[in-house]
Amino acid sequence: MRNEFREMIFYDHIIVGGGILGASIAYHISKKTNDSILVIERNEFASAASSRSAGLVLQGSTKQSNIPLAKKTVEVISILEEETGENLEYHQTGSLRLASSKARVDELNSMIETASIFDVEVSVPNDQDIKRMAPWLNQEVVQHAAFFPSDGYLDSYQLTWHYIKAAKNNGAQFSANLGATEIVVDGNKIQGINTTNGKFCCSNLILAGGVWTSLFASKINIAIAAAPVRSHYWLTAPDFDYGSEGSITIMPDVSAYTRPELGGLLLGVQENECAVFDARKLPEDLQYFSPTLGEDHWNILLDSYSDLSRFFPKIETANFSSYISGLSSYTPDGEIILGPIEEIDGLYVAAGDCGSGVSLSGGIGSVMSDLIVDGKSDIYSSSFRPSRFGKVDPFDGEFLKNCAMARSSKSRKMK
Repeated sequence: MRNEFREMIFYDHIIVGGGILGASIAYHISKKTNDSILVIERNEFASAASSRSAGLVLQGSTKQSNIPLAKKTVEVISILEEETGENLEYHQTGSLRLASSKARVDELNSMIETASIFDVEVSVPNDQDIKRMAPWLNQEVVQHAAFFPSDGYLDSYQLTWHYIKAAKNNGAQFSANLGATEIVVDGNKIQGINTTNGKFCCSNLILAGGVWTSLFASKINIAIAAAPVRSHYWLTAPDFDYGSEGSITIMPDVSAYTRPELGGLLLGVQENECAVFDARKLPEDLQYFSPTLGEDHWNILLDSYSDLSRFFPKIETANFSSYISGLSSYTPDGEIILGPIEEIDGLYVAAGDCGSGVSLSGGIGSVMSDLIVDGKSDIYSSSFRPSRFGKVDPFDGEFLKNCAMARSSKSRKMK
């Protein structure tokens, strides 16, 4: 290793990425140790996916590995409020899961059984309950339903900043508009990073740069099997017909969900073929980037009308007022990538949250801090291992298609 690098500013842990995952990891490490922590972000904090999320916090899942992570997030929300003295405005509306086909009924029964294993509260609502939770719903198509009362939603931008504020209170340092340009390795050991404003050395480097993680890791020939995939939602104007006690409503048979939003509805819809992007071709700042690829986003919604109208008869006359889109990091198998990079001592990654970054953020931060500080975590799953895909090319066309397909199947299977 070069002597000049030894003389640079040293941190025990450097985190690349100032979105919700990087902020949560910094917060959880700062809770466990007095180690020095630096989080760098090449743009403003929480300026990409973390500012465009629908903010759902969902504990019900057919993926058992995700449930403990989501439970941690629910727990940490109230802890952050206490530590920062600020209300996060977590809307604990619960989530209503619906099934209108045998396949979805079977999945929902499995989800209910899994929830009981992990002590996640769940009930089967009656017709009156469903009417109160989703007064706009055509109940005739519903064959089965489940209600998870502790689920809810919040502002993902505010959650990210609560992680940042609490981490700063514990001594962590954050630097915006500071881009990482190079990972410095000596043999098989992390030494630090080069940035747009100098060099920093560290014992541990954590890559949590969202949709750019695979691109940055490729600079040292480390393949992170995740790709940027488009997600989006629409907002309606206020309407009394949507009710005042609505819950999150998830309809996997039509790959859609809703949640209350200022007297109206937020409606998320997934296309059959999701748009996927090559990370090498993305702009450095996604704040003003629209991933619609020239499509009229209203046409995307119109294409879903016939399916959605089975559940939401009023959709054809609903007053949609705005549209929000963004990019999420997806893996081919729909599971997150979390943990150490085996080839390089001191290098860790948190990527491929598959659209569940808000739900899993507390658990991801907890797991990563455990792995980094203690070398193990009670809620870590081998299905998170970064090496599970073997050697892949994260910019290959076929690989990108597989990541897009995982996005589609995620919506259909409620994972």
